[in-house]
Amino acid sequence: MGFNYGLNRKKMDKEFAEIAAICRADGMTEGKIAIIHRLMLDILNSDRRFYTHTQSYDGLQFSKEDKTNEGCSPLLGKFREQLSVIQMDICEWGYMDWLDDIDTPEISVWLKSLDNDDIFMLTLLVVDCMKQTEVAKILDKHDSAISRKMKRLRKSLAKVLPERLKRDYIK
Repeated sequence: MGFNYGLNRKKMDKEFAEIAAICRADGMTEGKIAIIHRLMLDILNSDRRFYTHTQSYDGLQFSKEDKTNEGCSPLLGKFREQLSVIQMDICEWGYMDWLDDIDTPEISVWLKSLDNDDIFMLTLLVVDCMKQTEVAKILDKHDSAISRKMKRLRKSLAKVLPERLKRDYIK
């Protein structure tokens, strides 16, 4: 998509003439009117740079038949290295790094307020996907103790979370 600078400059000049007439009628100084003109010209030039240097990304433009294929984008060919990232293996993460991945501030603060035993129990449940009975065997506790602890944790989390998040996190 091209940018017709002459046409857009003509529209900008016409709009500026109207604005300048209103400003002069209100008694604004010519210096301030010149600043407004410079600002409008800067915006026009910024738009021109954007449209000149930005490649259109229309998914249908790269499609074959009826299917849209984003993998055919010329952007991927030109900038594959900048658009790619190396995925770390799970073994490269620390055992407790799941705590750093929590992006909900309320839950993050709540997790930091827990003691190490509670965090270890949650890690067994969340990271290792263990059941409460398995966690009870590892922690050498009874099933009911783990169940009570989970109930206590849910209640403490419910006190911290706003209503909009309770629907997602508390069941």
